[in-house]
Amino acid sequence: MKLKIQVQKSNLIMGLLNIAAIIGAVIGVVAISSVVSGVDLERSFSTFLTYTVGSHSGILYVLKRTTPLILASLGLAVAFKSGFWNIGAEGQIAIGAIASTGVCLFLGLPDLAAVALAFILSFVITGLYSAVSGYLKVKWDVNDIVVTMMMNFIALALFHYLISGPWFWKQAGAVGLYSRTAPIPEGMRFPFISQPLSSAFILAIAFVFIVYFLMKKTVLGYQLRVVGDNPTTALCQGINVKRVFVVGAIISGGLCGLAGMSLVLGEFFRMQAGITGNYGFFAIPIAIFCRNEPLLVPFGSFLVAIIIEGTLALTTLGMPSALSEVLLGVLFLVVFFPELVNWVRKRRKKA
Repeated sequence: MKLKIQVQKSNLIMGLLNIAAIIGAVIGVVAISSVVSGVDLERSFSTFLTYTVGSHSGILYVLKRTTPLILASLGLAVAFKSGFWNIGAEGQIAIGAIASTGVCLFLGLPDLAAVALAFILSFVITGLYSAVSGYLKVKWDVNDIVVTMMMNFIALALFHYLISGPWFWKQAGAVGLYSRTAPIPEGMRFPFISQPLSSAFILAIAFVFIVYFLMKKTVLGYQLRVVGDNPTTALCQGINVKRVFVVGAIISGGLCGLAGMSLVLGEFFRMQAGITGNYGFFAIPIAIFCRNEPLLVPFGSFLVAIIIEGTLALTTLGMPSALSEVLLGVLFLVVFFPELVNWVRKRRKKA
């Protein structure tokens, strides 16, 4: 019991240290970008803070971006904890958006029934979509990183086919051919807490505690963690490793699908180009630098949402729009460099 508590504390401490390191890296990147772009440093940081945590509206916009990040990061935390390297969150968000949009636009259900079914199908359909890569892994030992990455392209291709083809909607009198669907009926939308933040944020926070309970307090959570730590030990304990691995893939994909649902019913109120917003890729470093700890995920997601929103604000000063992608690369470096150092050390000890 003492060892278990020490491990949990260690993960929390490492997660907090990773977050602190990322904050330092972000400050450094913004400072360097300001100097290179010829923008006053004080003005850069003032703009960054004003549009994020330095104003009421800024905080609301940050929390709006935090919502899908929390759900997708929770999904990846479950996957990574169970040994399933799910790199397909971006595509799974798209599948969740497709499922929820299809239910709300085409089934003709009452509002509450449509929202409930959209919630269920977003989780189930995306979970089954994710389970394909999990099944290939346990059946034929197909590399899950490669499969989940490639399945991103399938999901996103289907997404763009639908919004530019069968589900394309052009408003009467509108100019241009922007790919999108018809709007979701108002009764099926998540109500606003304070615009632009919808109650989907409350759903995301609720799932933090649900996932924490699942992973820490249930038999399934224990099995997922054991399979992720050491499949051989899991087999010796009588755990059906293949079944548990696929279940982990389903839960992971389902949570990412709910992120897609939150974007459709809580933010955009339709499917449109760019709705996934690279949230699935940002969720990868979030889950890793939070050490796959559900209780740390909201803080990591909030931090990354600040980065995304702040870098968008900096474009108004003439700084490059690709700065958010640069910071995404920095996130990966900060997260994976310590892991690389540990791997090298272990290799040297073995040698």
